[in-house]
Amino acid sequence: MTSKITTIKQELSSKLTTLNRLSDNIEINNIVEKLLKEAIDAEFVSIWVYNFPLLTRIRKNKINEISVDKKKGLLYRCFATKQALIYNHISSAEGYVESIDNPDNIKIKSKIMIPLIYKNTFIGIATAYSSVQNVKKFSRNDLNIFQAIAPFVVAAVNKMKENTQYTSSQEAVVYSLKRENDVQQNLNENLNALEESLLDVKEPKEMIEYMSNIVHDIRTPANGLVGFLEILEEQIKDTRLKEYVGHAKNSALLINELTSSILDGVADKRESSSKEPTVVNTVKFFSDIAEMFSANMFKKNIHYNIFIDPLLPKEIEVNSMKTKRVIMNLIGNASKFTPENGSIEFSVRYKQKEKKLHLYIKDSGIGIAPEKQKEIFKAFKQAEDNTQNIYGGTGLGLAICAGYVQEMGSKLLLDSKLNHGSTFYFDLPMDIKEYAHQFEPIKNNRTTIAILMDTANSIVANHMARYLVKIGVNVDQIVAITHPSQISKNITHLICFENKLSDTYFTLIKNRKIKSLVIEENFLSLDAQTLHGSILASQYTYYGESLYSLISEDTIPRVLIVEDDHISIILLKSILENEYCEVDIAHNGKEGFNFLIAALQESKPYNIVYTDHNMPLLSGGTMLQEYKKVEALHSQTKTLTVSISGDTKRSAEYAYDYFAIKPFRKKDIISHFLKTI
Repeated sequence: MTSKITTIKQELSSKLTTLNRLSDNIEINNIVEKLLKEAIDAEFVSIWVYNFPLLTRIRKNKINEISVDKKKGLLYRCFATKQALIYNHISSAEGYVESIDNPDNIKIKSKIMIPLIYKNTFIGIATAYSSVQNVKKFSRNDLNIFQAIAPFVVAAVNKMKENTQYTSSQEAVVYSLKRENDVQQNLNENLNALEESLLDVKEPKEMIEYMSNIVHDIRTPANGLVGFLEILEEQIKDTRLKEYVGHAKNSALLINELTSSILDGVADKRESSSKEPTVVNTVKFFSDIAEMFSANMFKKNIHYNIFIDPLLPKEIEVNSMKTKRVIMNLIGNASKFTPENGSIEFSVRYKQKEKKLHLYIKDSGIGIAPEKQKEIFKAFKQAEDNTQNIYGGTGLGLAICAGYVQEMGSKLLLDSKLNHGSTFYFDLPMDIKEYAHQFEPIKNNRTTIAILMDTANSIVANHMARYLVKIGVNVDQIVAITHPSQISKNITHLICFENKLSDTYFTLIKNRKIKSLVIEENFLSLDAQTLHGSILASQYTYYGESLYSLISEDTIPRVLIVEDDHISIILLKSILENEYCEVDIAHNGKEGFNFLIAALQESKPYNIVYTDHNMPLLSGGTMLQEYKKVEALHSQTKTLTVSISGDTKRSAEYAYDYFAIKPFRKKDIISHFLKTI
């Protein structure tokens, strides 16, 4: 493999100079296709050049054009997501459209696609593929080589666009000697890094094949599990059930990710790439991990408290994979060694001055004797000789955790007392990407919150009070009561545990219009539809967001997405999921219009609407024109409108407030959303 990369380097050096002097696009295309074929031993290669709304492929005897406006096919998925894709059984892949994904009309077997990006702008797609007559199973190595050569392909596409005047003279790429050197430097850096990563693999071929066979048998049912869970997620309407299914799917996806890393070569090789930090939404990242254990904690009747500092920075950059594995391992251990009716707390706190997160997992379990604590972080060591027989496990988990924490620039520490529980903790260095808080502190001196509870609820109630104080509620604004008759006239918000629900309670909150949050004490024992508008949360999950919703209900931005393309909906939701907002989806213009009018009639108009122009039943522009006629009769805040159609000229006729051109940029979607706050 390393000799192949050396050959590629030599080829690129000469081809780049040749490319710079060519004016024939067919000749440029042939050079690039030939190079890519040889680089990854592909049977066919295609270069698609993007010029809205078309993806164009130039061949000697034919020019193919595919419109992204059709929003179909795996090629469109690559365009919309701007992510590399590998399909080794492409004809059975979800979303496959033969006329788009098999333009050569061959018996296609496998395909690899990478988006071509220049200065954060999408300019095309490079694909490699094989037929059943010459089967090629594309691997992670093929993708790495493909992406390493991408600067050369991007340079070729820009040259082709310049030759055919796809861009204006002001935008045309000037291929000076300096530019040629820049491209050459990028290519060398990419290929050198790829070569170094390949040299790290020292495992015998037989061992890799043996592991791959075993892990493949694990990944196959995991894939099936993800598929069934996704079907359930789409069909379920109950928000809590949908949330729990989502957690189960996240667990299955993690299994898939871990097994894929082994199938791609060796686990350690993939780990080296995972050293690169990733940007995460802080609250969502940690709450998703913690809630994977909620059902098990309920079954074991353990008091499970999740505390994620509401004032954490909104977005941080960390090694997400290693952080996730450490937390999962530590919470899993705590659950294993904590008896029924015990307690476990997972806490994430913000150390602002040090720009670090302080994480700890505290349990009331069996504890660890002082003489054993020094050995506990060594591989295959456990607290007691009979631990494995009683609780299971190998003693390897803590050694892995300690190693990961050390690699991330910290140290895993332990406080423990035999028969009194343990606390594992560490400070996590991070790079803050978005300083704004996920939940801005509440400033309302007129708020008075009553918690209707009994003695058995005191641990959870105290935990909730900590959250409320952290988001700006004064301690003297929180009171504990044991009966509805104690709800005084100055109470503005109520938190009621499941065991205290009664007809008297519901009548009282209805007559006095008190905002209410009900805490479910048993999984899925309550139906949100029967709670007369109360917010519903489980005591075994992360309920910080529910508490914030209770006392800031009137300030949550409402978002409507009107779009008939499933992929675009997923992209928009994934971008907005890190923002504190309520999102509704309409799949055609008529449905979108009904949503807008209903919200207006309820005096809760949408703050912002993202809509495509081309949709069934009613176009996005016509929908908004009709809505604005009704909106003008009301004195409420104006709803901002954002066109997510790629055709700005046509969209301009309908006087949208803003435009977000496909493929979406996260910063564009978010910047428009922030104008509503």
